[in-house]
Amino acid sequence: FDPNKVKNASSAAEGLCKWVLALEIYDRVTKVVAPKKEALREAEILVNKLMETLDEKRAELAAVEAKLAALKESLREKIEMKERLEVQVDQCEKKLVRAEKLIGG
Repeated sequence: FDPNKVKNASSAAEGLCKWVLALEIYDRVTKVVAPKKEALREAEILVNKLMETLDEKRAELAAVEAKLAALKESLREKIEMKERLEVQVDQCEKKLVRAEKLIGG
């Protein structure tokens, strides 16, 4: 099936010969490419699922980080309150000692 040999008989036959050869090449290439396209499609599906999972986990992480920040702020406020109360306790103890000195003489 050689287009150059067929050309001597008929130019139309030469065109048909080239077309048949091109179809045969296309068929071979398609048989190689089709499984790769399927593998690509499956990989893209997997990537999309994994990206959805990643987005969910990122959202969960953001929520946990926000909660952690709120807890740290609450802890800071409680520590400040504890320090103020310790100062007040110390002042009250000093006042009590002075009051006992005044009363007891």
